[in-house]
Amino acid sequence: MDMFKTATYIDAEIAEYEGHPLINALPRINSPQQTAELIRRTPVVRQEEVMLPAYIRRHAMLRIMDGFLYPTKAHLQLEQTISSMIRQGYLSRNIANKSYQETLNSTAEFTQHVSRNAGNEALVSSVIGCSGAGKSTAVEAVLAGYKDQVIMHPIYQHVQLVWLKVECPHDASVKSLCINFFRALDLALDNNNQYEKQYVKPRSNAEMLLGDFARIAALHSIGLLVIDEIQHLERSNSGVSERILRFFVQLTNTIKLPILFVGTPKAYELFSPSMRSARRASQFGSINWNRFNTADKTGKGSDWERFFERLWSLQWFKSPQPLTDEIRNLFWDYSQGIAHVAVTLFYLSQTRAVTIGKEIITKELVDSVFNDELHMIRPMIRALQSGVEKEIEKYSDLEIPKAALIQHDTVFEVHEESSNAKITKSETLTTLKQLTNMLIQMGIGEDIAPAVAEQAVSELPNGNLFDLVAHIKNLEEKALPKPEKKKAKVVKLTPAYVENDLRLMVHSNGGTYKTMKNEGVILRLSDYI
Repeated sequence: MDMFKTATYIDAEIAEYEGHPLINALPRINSPQQTAELIRRTPVVRQEEVMLPAYIRRHAMLRIMDGFLYPTKAHLQLEQTISSMIRQGYLSRNIANKSYQETLNSTAEFTQHVSRNAGNEALVSSVIGCSGAGKSTAVEAVLAGYKDQVIMHPIYQHVQLVWLKVECPHDASVKSLCINFFRALDLALDNNNQYEKQYVKPRSNAEMLLGDFARIAALHSIGLLVIDEIQHLERSNSGVSERILRFFVQLTNTIKLPILFVGTPKAYELFSPSMRSARRASQFGSINWNRFNTADKTGKGSDWERFFERLWSLQWFKSPQPLTDEIRNLFWDYSQGIAHVAVTLFYLSQTRAVTIGKEIITKELVDSVFNDELHMIRPMIRALQSGVEKEIEKYSDLEIPKAALIQHDTVFEVHEESSNAKITKSETLTTLKQLTNMLIQMGIGEDIAPAVAEQAVSELPNGNLFDLVAHIKNLEEKALPKPEKKKAKVVKLTPAYVENDLRLMVHSNGGTYKTMKNEGVILRLSDYI
């Protein structure tokens, strides 16, 4: 434990944080500018390396894959979310207060009272986005800003763990999850696997393991629990998934432990009613980690343009190649805004260029590299290129469902001030812009979405986004002509009779057994014996 930092306490930045050792031992709250500098990773291209043979230069180029990260607004939002979650979670876990011991005691019978609702103080958030978009990398970059993951408090004889990242196991079992937790904990504390040896035994059942999980999490005052690859839970039966998710919600309720879920769009299918209510009640919301877009709303270039310009500057060519619109658009087409695909394609294209001795990236070279070396992801990229929802849905890791995007946006809208308040001109323009974007996400064409949004706002000027979307759906339903219901004509049919018709026999003679026998329509079995 001697290798860990001893707490030094800073002055509280706001009144609520005064007298909270766990909060005041943390680094100061970052400004957006500080966050950008903290997260940004730009590999160095050394001039002497440019002159090296191609087979050696390739090794230097690997820095593109391992050491490039360009901060965007999403990164800044993520950092602020994590910063707030850690501090808010610590507010009710003050080691300088006797109530802290009460919190520890509350975990004694933890698993016997499983909560089904996160209540109004849910410390839950999520980062959901397509594979390769950089979610996990971004989370790790933000957590790295808390350089001292473990902080010692000698005055209080306490060991604080600021954050812990645990991967959801592939088999999605309770036992595997707890094993991953104890291993991550032992690694962070340099504990020589002591917790895993102590708690994970052949006869340990799920109930015992979850209880130990909660007690140790409370004991070490974990500031934030990050559960990565949460979509793995969909591989388990619904009962196990629901149980694990309720357990996480209970952690936030009982010991006020904030939890950040990270996963692909598959994760949206997993959230049970208890988890959905937790996400709605959470003051931190959820972050949809989308692919880069090409829309420029700032006049300073789109996120994609700024990202790719910085990436393109990492050239190990003797004569660096200027960036053209053709090349930028080509990389967009082949990556569809997925950061990892764009970085990988750029690295592979550059290594191919120096290997063949041309040291220039052309359209033909990029085409060849994509088709030769990224052929496994070609079907997914083709689906995104098509824009056809049915094609995209074949690959569940590609896109966030539109319904989830709309739900995410409306979470914040329903908590607005009274919808009867007077709407200013600037607010109207903002609403128009948000509504237009939402309609495009819903599948309404970009050419008509602005007109539809304008009509809805003019007809419902005081409505929030939730009301406006509902209004538009109403209009669509009314526009569809209802089929006229025609009364069926009752046609009286005259029956057609044949010779020796049994129906005539019944009507005329009463249809008794004797009558039928006299008419010869009943067989006598004795004739056939």
